[in-house]
Amino acid sequence: MTAQEIKEKLSDEDIRKLLLKMGATFYYEDDDMWITNTICHHGTKPKLYYHKDSKLFHCYTECGQMDIFDVVMGYKGYEQEEFQKVINWICIKLNIDNCEYGFGKQEQISDWEFIRKYKKNTKKELETKSLVPYDKNILNIFQKMYSKDWVTEGISIETMEKYNVLYSTWQQKIIIPHFDINNQLIGVRGRSLVDEDIELFGKYTPFKVGRRFYNHSLGQNLFGLNHNMKTIQRKRKIMLVEAEKSVFQTDTMFGDDNFTVALCGSNLTDYQKSMLLMLGVREVIVALDKQYQTLDSEECKKWAKHIKDKIINKLSSYFSVSVIWDTTDMLDYKNSPTDKGKDILLKLMENKFYVGTND
Repeated sequence: MTAQEIKEKLSDEDIRKLLLKMGATFYYEDDDMWITNTICHHGTKPKLYYHKDSKLFHCYTECGQMDIFDVVMGYKGYEQEEFQKVINWICIKLNIDNCEYGFGKQEQISDWEFIRKYKKNTKKELETKSLVPYDKNILNIFQKMYSKDWVTEGISIETMEKYNVLYSTWQQKIIIPHFDINNQLIGVRGRSLVDEDIELFGKYTPFKVGRRFYNHSLGQNLFGLNHNMKTIQRKRKIMLVEAEKSVFQTDTMFGDDNFTVALCGSNLTDYQKSMLLMLGVREVIVALDKQYQTLDSEECKKWAKHIKDKIINKLSSYFSVSVIWDTTDMLDYKNSPTDKGKDILLKLMENKFYVGTND
């Protein structure tokens, strides 16, 4: 039995068994999908979605779109070169015959051919699959109501109108439409205002209408680029933040001079890197949330390493890269650099660390 045959053979119940073996907690289930904690990178947030029709997963914190092999690989910490271990682990857990210590000789030859193709193509194909636009008329079911909390936190009503921010009264969620650079609607995210929902599913989730989720691969877009591309190309610099909310705050601060986009996470995908190259920018400012309480902590070192590995190393051969790093406690724990207002953001930008380029 080849790896491709194993993949095709797995039922939803098999997938469930494997997830449970990896310590998954099921937070939501219906006929179309499941939501579990992000076991793919040993996370605890309920941000790993499994879609039964495609048999694909989507991690909305770090990993993006995956199949079951990718999930196991992330959970076990295997490298691509150790793909055979992924297959063996799945076979052992599901008691699939003739797989405990590898395949038979003829099967192994064909299996390695699959593995070579998998290593070259699978993730790239998943990440670069074209996003299918949604009908913008779906936005008509929401209301033009705006959060007082967001106004207090530095987001003007004018900015929310500009970015088509809306409100769902029946789900008590702020609605954030995502558009590509051609202003096509490619996804709809909801920001919950109900504490119980936040605790269960997190603050931000794809919005569901009926049985349909209006989701998309977040790693295939830069939120806010449709509004800020001209300024970014004129200034030849761009600032990368984590969440849409930070783009809204900088829009309120700088208006038409805003050169901020959101990764919608803390990783930079290859697709997003290609978008930056397309824009022709010279400088990239990395302005992620402050995920450390003290500078001398292991937490701080770990966060710095994450930014270096997941973002800086991908960019430093092509751009001048700088990082906003709070060394004087101007920000609270888990604040975005934009959360404390324009004056604090400008001070942080004045003291940003230049990483330079790797020639």
